[in-house]
Amino acid sequence: MPVIQLLFQIIVVIACCQLAGMLARVCGQPKVVGEMAAGLLLGPSVFGALAPELSVLVFPPQGLTAPGWISQAAIAVFMLTLGLEQDTQILRQRKWTVIAVSAGGILLPFVLGAALAFVLYPHYVAGKVPQLSFVLFIGTALSMTALPVLARILREQKLLATPIGSLAMAAAVLSDVCTWILLAVVLIICKPGASSLGAMILGLGWVLFMLLAVRPLLSRLLQLRTSLTVYCLLALLTLLVSSWIADHLGLHLLLGAFLAGVILPRHEQLGARLQALLAKPMVWALPLFFAYTGLRTHLNFAGSADFWLIASVTIVACLGKAGGAFCGARLTGVDMHNACMIAVLMNARGLMELVIVNIGMDLGLLTAPVFAALVLMAFLTTLMTGPLVNLLRAISQRKRQDCPQY
Repeated sequence: MPVIQLLFQIIVVIACCQLAGMLARVCGQPKVVGEMAAGLLLGPSVFGALAPELSVLVFPPQGLTAPGWISQAAIAVFMLTLGLEQDTQILRQRKWTVIAVSAGGILLPFVLGAALAFVLYPHYVAGKVPQLSFVLFIGTALSMTALPVLARILREQKLLATPIGSLAMAAAVLSDVCTWILLAVVLIICKPGASSLGAMILGLGWVLFMLLAVRPLLSRLLQLRTSLTVYCLLALLTLLVSSWIADHLGLHLLLGAFLAGVILPRHEQLGARLQALLAKPMVWALPLFFAYTGLRTHLNFAGSADFWLIASVTIVACLGKAGGAFCGARLTGVDMHNACMIAVLMNARGLMELVIVNIGMDLGLLTAPVFAALVLMAFLTTLMTGPLVNLLRAISQRKRQDCPQY
């Protein structure tokens, strides 16, 4: 019976996410926007409110353990592929602009998010989570950029091969890596009953060991036998060991999964084939993560306090991320239009924000109202990216028509 129930849940989730993804594409949005919306609609705020008995029948509280495990495993594999995609060579072109945009897009939202957390703490979190842990985590969560969503938007907008697209991708890569490092530090500091300095030293030693010892070892093993089977085996074994060590050190297993992807040997053909191979199960596994997130999200619009919580989190997130990226671009000589384009692109949160807020929820760093506000913020910032890019491109095209160059 539990297996049949799990299969039924998977079918319902995949069908809803696929349908919502198709509708999102019709509306000019990336597929992930529809999948995120489907996850929220399947949760207690919509499906649970409109058909509570049917919702409990499909998603009983005691029957969410297996989908939760599957979704976590799917995200771990996704983080492996994301780490494998990190290419630091792109940072060499206009490196100062890339650094400035990335730094501005991390520092400003972190400061504004931490300030907002101080204000929210007495009203939503007091006594449930240590104040320092809450403040640091909110600042980090608001600093995230969704690299996969950004790449999908740039590809669909045919901007990926343009200078502005390359610049935005490079800044997102650097921002992504720095944010995960920052998250690792925050989780070490927030770990109860342990020395932060000792845990930080252990975490740094683990990262250095993976980069300086494990990575060369994997390269030698791959040279002995270069095949897709060996490459897949090395990737999955590294994923398992790295995730276990990260979890054992008090971090989150997804940090270990990301590092596993970073240290994997780069092989153009095998890397592409591995990603294509892993992309197939991701088609049905990732929607489970969106649904699992939606089932944990309780959106209550009945009270003005809840509305202001969601509004304040979304506004601060946009001002911090877009404002920081815009200032970094302008300070390094990027013109106004392209700086606005970079700011809009860097503001997309998408799947990566959901990953971070789920980590916070799993570790007890977030309460239900704050978790819901962060999830909705991730959806709204991703939803607005495509239309704003189209608007900026239309304004630029109109200016070229009004002021032709002779």
